[in-house]
Amino acid sequence: MLLASALAACQSSGPPVRVGSAQAECASTTAPPLGALPPNAPAWCSLLAAGADTAMRTTNAWSDGFLSGAVHAQLSSSYVVYENARRVASGANTSLYRTQHFAHNGHWMVDIAGSGAPMGIYEGSAADFFTGPNNGGGLMRPNEPFRFEDGRLVIEFETSAGMTAYGDRVWPEIVVTTAAGPSVRETNGWYAAGLFGGSAAIGCAFPSDRLSECRVYDADKITANLNAHASGGAAMAFGGAPMTDALQHAWRLCGPTDPDAACRDHFKVVLERDAVTIFVNGLRYMEHRGLPVASQLPADLLSSPVYVYFASWAYLVQPTVARVHWGSIAINPTPAIMR
Repeated sequence: MLLASALAACQSSGPPVRVGSAQAECASTTAPPLGALPPNAPAWCSLLAAGADTAMRTTNAWSDGFLSGAVHAQLSSSYVVYENARRVASGANTSLYRTQHFAHNGHWMVDIAGSGAPMGIYEGSAADFFTGPNNGGGLMRPNEPFRFEDGRLVIEFETSAGMTAYGDRVWPEIVVTTAAGPSVRETNGWYAAGLFGGSAAIGCAFPSDRLSECRVYDADKITANLNAHASGGAAMAFGGAPMTDALQHAWRLCGPTDPDAACRDHFKVVLERDAVTIFVNGLRYMEHRGLPVASQLPADLLSSPVYVYFASWAYLVQPTVARVHWGSIAINPTPAIMR
């Protein structure tokens, strides 16, 4: 009952809501969120309109271009949204205190606010790394589960991951897990995928340094790290960083004065029992194939219904509001629902 109450408190959908306040971060002289341009203010500084449903479904597949023309609106009830997911669900002592999902002008975004590092916690300290007091964010997922087909799950999405304003503080993340919602028990508070203790999961993060990384979780811990420097024992490991000219230009960067659309790239993640592959704008960017049993995706993921989360995550050690930009999404896309 306590878990159900906690999850209900951090879900949002339905009619228009007022999320504004008179706090300092809504003042006209306040800088816009990281990743946004003037005169943008945080999403909670004005009314959110009702969401428009643009999701397309077929059996075990989902696609949404968010092209409703909605302006500063909630996401539709086709999505389950977990605001401030880490603090609300697990009760984590994190300095991130607010998130807000919203749709606007053909894409959707998430604003994240942090108050700065707690007293006695400094950047890079052991407590900072292991308990993540400066980490948190929000989650969104389609309101139905999916299954691996012929041993594969495919997730496509657009996001502006290469915004240099983020530094190493803000990133989009994809999580696939058997859990229908965050757990009260964390396995790792640093990443969104750590919110699902007790359930099998895999999480892939896309930071602005373009060092993509995926982590495989059993019910209790990370069992494999997959990136440019860790292979998980894979028989074949490729990429994960802009180490060649082709990979350098696959995943774009944009500066603090560029609009988010200047670096909104198309990502595709293909998950298999013993392989994880990431494509960026159609180019293979990272692949780990032939993973040994200890590093493979847990059997539960391949044999059970799974939920696909789009996470907007941050590590904020100074008082900051950041904005994560997303575009179209697709899960197990088929010709009938492809853009």
